[in-house]
Amino acid sequence: MSTMDVPGTAIEQYFNQLIQMRLLTQVIVSDTRGDTTVACLMGLEHGGDAVVSSAEDTYGVAESIMESNVALSGARCFQNLDQLNLGVPLYVSFQYHDDVVVQTLDGCCMLTLIGSRSQGHFVGGLLTLLDQIRSCEAYQELLTQTQLCFR
Repeated sequence: MSTMDVPGTAIEQYFNQLIQMRLLTQVIVSDTRGDTTVACLMGLEHGGDAVVSSAEDTYGVAESIMESNVALSGARCFQNLDQLNLGVPLYVSFQYHDDVVVQTLDGCCMLTLIGSRSQGHFVGGLLTLLDQIRSCEAYQELLTQTQLCFR
């Protein structure tokens, strides 16, 4: 089943298309506390096809430990920088074993892009996706709707 056959929201379909194109392995949008709003992960059990999952579907599942830990640690990083009055960086990047992570804050949402060095992903490549994702109408709509929830 291709990602275009998988039902989901426009943003899930867009993120799954990026994953299917092998530009990255996971995309997570969470709030500033690290609570997942949208998570799209590459599922090895489906021959590498992207799998859409929500926070309820992924928490507690062994394969989602990376996803939830990265979102939480990124949220803590941004919170610590804010508490120290150091300002908010354009992005933070991490490396966990084979995984390469880029995280950025867009208003009240934290966008997390995860790639795998063994699949040729690197920080620079993930950074180039930020502008593309931010220009996506579905992502802008997600940001707008999330911002309304925090007012």
